[in-house]
Amino acid sequence: MECVFLDPMKYFLTLILVLSLCFSVQARKKQRPHRKKAVKRSYSIPRKIEKDQDVLDPDTLRFLYHSQKTGIDLDTTSNLNLYYLMYNWVGTPYQFGGSTKNGIDCSGFTKMLVAEIYKINLTRDSRSMFKQCNPVAKSALKEGDLVFFNIARGQISHVGVYLGNNKFIHSSTQKGVIMSDLREGYYKRYFYKGGRLIPIEIK
Repeated sequence: MECVFLDPMKYFLTLILVLSLCFSVQARKKQRPHRKKAVKRSYSIPRKIEKDQDVLDPDTLRFLYHSQKTGIDLDTTSNLNLYYLMYNWVGTPYQFGGSTKNGIDCSGFTKMLVAEIYKINLTRDSRSMFKQCNPVAKSALKEGDLVFFNIARGQISHVGVYLGNNKFIHSSTQKGVIMSDLREGYYKRYFYKGGRLIPIEIK
């Protein structure tokens, strides 16, 4: 059998060609982009600012704070002016027969609020106010309804304005104009009925 000897120069060139091809293939693999697995990310949705207010003025900030304190969602509030008025009067001292920021009683406060917000003229005492309303059960109360209490001798002697979520605004003999809860023991005990205003507007 005859042995065949390769030319050393041809062998060397063949080896160089094979190695260059190998390096070329490896280089292409490195250049090929790797597909990354999709990563699930959680994004926090920013709170919507109503009325496109980027900067809230002090009165609006106080209003939002007070509304948050009531536990009533602004989006479901039918009359925002009611809250502005409430904020302006909270803390006014109680005064029997009074009707100003210096002092006001429960019927005077209710009469003023109803006239300002709902344009309805009520009488000056709580018992007469009840006659100007259609009776409403506690479970059916809506914002703007009146709430009546039998505190003195089993007769209607106190009145306030219902806000929602069992909250109502009134002028208390001890603390003046405040927001209270119908579920509180005192008011739960003396609650009489709710009253829905009969729409007789101020002329």
